[in-house]
Amino acid sequence: MTVRRLAPLAAALLLTGGCSISTTGSVRSGQPATGVQPGTRLYLLDQHGIRPAIRPATRREDLQQTLDTLLAGPDRTEQRAGLYSDLPKGGRVQATATPGVVTLRLSWPAASLSAPAIQQLVCTTEDAPTTGPVPKVAIVSSDAPSAIQQQCDLHRTG
Repeated sequence: MTVRRLAPLAAALLLTGGCSISTTGSVRSGQPATGVQPGTRLYLLDQHGIRPAIRPATRREDLQQTLDTLLAGPDRTEQRAGLYSDLPKGGRVQATATPGVVTLRLSWPAASLSAPAIQQLVCTTEDAPTTGPVPKVAIVSSDAPSAIQQQCDLHRTG
């Protein structure tokens, strides 16, 4: 048999054979996706590094509330899951948002923070509710009066 004769035969077999997936009708599988999960998104640490944790709530906290919640540390449920914070106790962060940039003013020297602690602040800030695109984060403290630009390693695109 030649290729010219086989081609129409192969096409006819493909058309009549279908893909062998039977129809099922509608399948119930729970609620549809609704977008961003409500609650406060914090970035905490575990033995593998930084990871997001969502505190369930009916709405998300604003940026300053989110940072205050982060500074309060992990709750009991998060602690039982092995999560912890590397941020100092008793400190304060004041967030000031301008278009495209959030400046974090720290009440302690930036040099006293570990790299994971800085990532906790930056990732939480980038993920907190703001208007517009993900902001750049600048950190200002007593030992770093000039703003130091930071980016969340988990959100880094390039």
